Amino acid sequence: MLFGYDLNHLFSFPVRDREALKYFLIGCVIYLAGFIIPIIPWLIVTGYSAILIRQILKGDQPHLVPWDNWEMLLKDGAILFGVRLIYTLPIFLMMVPLFIILFTFPFLAGNNDQILGIASLVLALLSSMTVILIMPLSLVIGLIAPAAEVHVIAHDDFMAGFRIKEWWPIFKKNWGGFLVSLAIMYGLLMVMSVVLQIMFFTIVLICLLPFFTPVVSMYITLIEYAAFAQAYKEGQDRLTLETQTLQST
Repeated sequence: MLFGYDLNHLFSFPVRDREALKYFLIGCVIYLAGFIIPIIPWLIVTGYSAILIRQILKGDQPHLVPWDNWEMLLKDGAILFGVRLIYTLPIFLMMVPLFIILFTFPFLAGNNDQILGIASLVLALLSSMTVILIMPLSLVIGLIAPAAEVHVIAHDDFMAGFRIKEWWPIFKKNWGGFLVSLAIMYGLLMVMSVVLQIMFFTIVLICLLPFFTPVVSMYITLIEYAAFAQAYKEGQDRLTLETQTLQST
């Protein structure tokens, strides 16, 4: 156990038995369809993660269930995506000036080598400054936005994600659990990137890339939301216990 996690179950529940593996593979096929049909399949997969969140908030272990009620899956997926999008909007806004300069400088400079040299220097400095600012900001958002997402599912209300006073005490009570969840997610992404690099340099394995990507992406999505839901549940339990203790004294 680590910060309330049963790590063995957390990493194995998507493929724990034959039944779970069947539902997991269905999810992989839906995820793969997202490369053909824009957005909707990925929203459905995200909405499926809301089922796991509700399981954990009820005190159950996360487990895969049949894929049904597609309308609800699409709705939950759109809600979770919308919350994440709004919280990450500052990062996109910070990148806008960089993209504008990147695409306009070559046209403004024309064939003037001196202007191109200055433009390249400005672009390099701006890129460095943007990265320096974005990296810590993305870590902060990656740490707190999941608390808002789980809070939305807990209350079945999109606006609940932006009532920070409601979910902040829960996050504060178990910020270490959210940090561990973020570390788990980044760890899985790092492993995925290493495997992808190996596949790119192997002729046989690169042919499996279209099938590998949906499988790993589906797995990471399930683990990510299950981990953050567990962190939220632990923080919620601690806050409830503290409130009850204060009331009894």
